[in-house]
Amino acid sequence: QMFAISAFGGVVSLEKDESGFKLLRDGEPFFIKGAGGGGPKGLLAGIGGNSFRTWGAKTAQAELDEAQKYGLAATIGFWFGHQKHGFDYSNREALERQKRDVLKVVRELKDHPALLIWALGNEMESGNTQREAMWRHINDVAMAVKAIDPNHPVMTVVAGIPRATVEEFNRFCPNVDILGINTYAGSGSVGGRYRKAGGVKPYIVTEFGPPGQWEVKKNAFGCLPELTSAEKAGR
Repeated sequence: QMFAISAFGGVVSLEKDESGFKLLRDGEPFFIKGAGGGGPKGLLAGIGGNSFRTWGAKTAQAELDEAQKYGLAATIGFWFGHQKHGFDYSNREALERQKRDVLKVVRELKDHPALLIWALGNEMESGNTQREAMWRHINDVAMAVKAIDPNHPVMTVVAGIPRATVEEFNRFCPNVDILGINTYAGSGSVGGRYRKAGGVKPYIVTEFGPPGQWEVKKNAFGCLPELTSAEKAGR
């Protein structure tokens, strides 16, 4: 099957009207029908997908080139350190190194026609006791990214939307345009829950699927049940 090469010119923006926020590519509404990870991009395009997201940027050039080949858009993610993995958000040298790594990629790839959004990190707030320092670092990096590339929005991604997370994001990240929300069993109610938690910026559902092991009760044997494929499809 042949796929058209996108002729997109390279400006992605956000627009707000009475119905909410819209993501625009070269002024045209773009509704994300996406997937995450390293699955076959030709299959994604063939089943009607238009976008994918990465969790790291080591292969960003190749990912963007493949997106372009199949007429897809790509959100390029950067892996940010997690405190529970040993990263210290009070270590200025570590923060500067993380920032430099991001900006190097942004300078190299900001004009790629398949680029949709820059995503700074994934779920770093989970189990983090340095949350204010983390948010301020995300905001600092976002500001630097936008100074280099004003043509693509910047997002950060969180695990669910407890009120504290949304309030901290609103308070400490004025330079971050979009909140990415990873939500599985709760994907159908995420919009209402986000607003109830105080969300005011646009959001993107960045991960969703059948209930995760943290969302199901143990069975009579004291084990976590695995849903059948039919049960997963029904949810």
